Amino acid sequence: MKIESSMFSMIASRTRKAPSIAEEGPGVASSSPAKTPSVRSDALRVDDFYARMAEQQLNWSDANRDGNVTKAEYMDGQRRLAEMNDQTFDSAHSNAHWAKLDPDDKGSVDVNELREGLENLLPIGGGHLDANFAERLRGRRNSD
Repeated sequence: MKIESSMFSMIASRTRKAPSIAEEGPGVASSSPAKTPSVRSDALRVDDFYARMAEQQLNWSDANRDGNVTKAEYMDGQRRLAEMNDQTFDSAHSNAHWAKLDPDDKGSVDVNELREGLENLLPIGGGHLDANFAERLRGRRNSD
């Protein structure tokens, strides 16, 4: 007996092939990937630190805006910085810093030489201060 009814075809059992995930995709709606900030290596962070420090030092000290800092400009900048922070200007300390910034004693430094000098003044490795430098800072803080 054959029944030709549209109703019957709806409820009658048939063998069905289940759809594959490849055909339909996963049941969870796809969303855009999470926006996470890119992770920078310690070396890139240290490089960025020195670049910013050198640029800031140049901008602060280069009075005539010629792209070079002379010893007189550097000392004047350090004097102004001490005044802004209500501290006394220590010329011996600033002279010692200048000697590291200008080891060839040319009398002036550009931004690249400033950077090299700052790397000598502020040694940083792996995102941390050098152990000797950190110890000097601790000693300085305790003497205040």
